[in-house]
Amino acid sequence: MSSEQLFANGRIAVLSNKLLTADKYMRLCECASVTEALKVLSECGYASVTESANYEQALRVELDKTITEIKELCTGANALRFLLCKYDYHNAKVLMKGKYMREDFTAYCYESATYAPDSMRDSINEDEYKMFSANMAEACDAIDAEFANGNRSPQVIDRLLDKAYFEDLRRFARLTSSPLIAKLLNLQINYANLTLLSRMKNMAYSEQDFKMWLVEGGSIKPKTLLKLFNGELSQTDLPSEWRGFLSGKNTEKYFFSMRASIIAQYADPLTLQPALQYFYAKVEETEHIRRIIADIKNGVDKEKIKDNFNA
Repeated sequence: MSSEQLFANGRIAVLSNKLLTADKYMRLCECASVTEALKVLSECGYASVTESANYEQALRVELDKTITEIKELCTGANALRFLLCKYDYHNAKVLMKGKYMREDFTAYCYESATYAPDSMRDSINEDEYKMFSANMAEACDAIDAEFANGNRSPQVIDRLLDKAYFEDLRRFARLTSSPLIAKLLNLQINYANLTLLSRMKNMAYSEQDFKMWLVEGGSIKPKTLLKLFNGELSQTDLPSEWRGFLSGKNTEKYFFSMRASIIAQYADPLTLQPALQYFYAKVEETEHIRRIIADIKNGVDKEKIKDNFNA
């Protein structure tokens, strides 16, 4: 490992000590209003926002700050692209939808992702995608073709960009030659497919719809997933680590726990592992906060909010 990464890992150790602790989460759960929760967050270093409706803005600003940090702290270029890919594709989805709704949605983009939102917006509005990865560009062209042919559903944007997103994730994972990132990719594909299965089955989608959205490349094969979808297999036929997923109340937290376990297996202060660990811990922190504030906003009882957080 380079001396540069060794120095970066020292900084990461300091940043990791600033992650929210259990008592800070409980303090959030005790808040009587979103405004009060936002005040607590500002005391913890999150951006101050003046209106309770803007808590998503505070979370987005915090993640932007974390993305900026990780750009400085992760010296592996392909590992960094693997981490940033999610935010590049979030921005692409937002801006493609803005294009067809004739709205400027750059305010909902992550400023610190690979492509500057303003430049990305202008390129998308001009149907000019050469600044993007080949997979993203191909997906944007395909979306334009679908919309030109009258298939103007926002789901078209989500489906085609999701497919391209996983293609890029696979590409960056392959280029890193990192066993850790390979395992994280496999986890992410399995999670995406099982989440899709649960949602589409509950909403009575057809098998053909499910097949259109399935992501290739995970250790849980499409054949198994289709049998699960059709009721020919049950969750007990899944690999042991996934058997509780489909019946779990908080599948996102299930996923976070599995990801943390994988990262912990590769603990090594002389590698990129601390950077990955810190980044994902910060991402999880913002998601936990999002769920807590949503519960507060919806008037959920404080004890129930605590139960939801600890579930």
